[in-house]
Amino acid sequence: MTWNSLGSLALPFQLNRNAVTLRDHVSRLGLELTSGQVARPEKVLKGDLAPFSALESRLTRIDAFLEANKLATSAADITQTALQRVSDTAADAATRMLAVSSDGTAMPTLRSAAIAAQGALNDLSASLGQRVAGRAVFSGIASDTPPLPDADTIIAAILPSVTALSNTDDIIAAVTSEFMDPGGTFETSLYQGGAAATGAAIDTGLTANALPTAADPALRQVMTGLVISALAGSDSLSLSDGQRRALARAGSETLMASSASIAVLQGSLGDTQAQLDDVSARLTGERDTLRLARQNLVGADPYEVAGQLEVVQARLETLYVFTARTARLSLTEYL
Repeated sequence: MTWNSLGSLALPFQLNRNAVTLRDHVSRLGLELTSGQVARPEKVLKGDLAPFSALESRLTRIDAFLEANKLATSAADITQTALQRVSDTAADAATRMLAVSSDGTAMPTLRSAAIAAQGALNDLSASLGQRVAGRAVFSGIASDTPPLPDADTIIAAILPSVTALSNTDDIIAAVTSEFMDPGGTFETSLYQGGAAATGAAIDTGLTANALPTAADPALRQVMTGLVISALAGSDSLSLSDGQRRALARAGSETLMASSASIAVLQGSLGDTQAQLDDVSARLTGERDTLRLARQNLVGADPYEVAGQLEVVQARLETLYVFTARTARLSLTEYL
């Protein structure tokens, strides 16, 4: 025979069930207080979740598009900076080579300028090797590899086509052909990237403009001018002083002519940057509007939720006190 009644046996289980229920309420209200959104939207919307689902779906897509836009903007900005460096490098080299192309220029001075042109070619290769999120921006679809080798490798690849030439016009034509003609040394040996990559998706049905690659004709023209300038001081070519000055002048003229093409490339990239800014601003505005609409649908009033949370916490604390006291009941205390 047991002295415990059915009520006394059930009491601990009832208290535990009440505690679990109150803890669930505290957890739910805490979530609503921090998120600003009701934990059970289906209850507030009476089962009609279609508008809420549409809002959530569009907001998720907008967040993805904004992230893609952010990466595309970073790539475009770095590309624009690199193009400006290339433009500045070409202008400096053009001025230097023009200065040493005049009659009477000492050969050590010309050779020094030619060495500087080779250094400028190295700078160009480094500028076009810029990366964003681990991807080489001037390599097109082959973004895992830098687009160009260093200056020594570039000049070494061009030398075989000009070593046997003694006429400056022939040398200029050969270097230009190797860089600019389809199937030339630049395309077959020097350019390590791929075709231009498709722009990132920055909204539904909208992609960013493709970024230029190091194989763009404007950039090839700069490389042509720098290589011609570097060859003006090369010991691999048997040239007279006058011929070396002529090569220096041709290198300067090629670099000067490239400035217009680089400017066009920068302008096109500027249009891409403007497009990205416009889309980002529009998507940000749409996101804010949709968030407000979501708040109107399933938003939780923070003051009301805070009040409910305080009441539930008080009830839970009271339950803990009562549970502790019932656990300490004894026959002596009962009597």
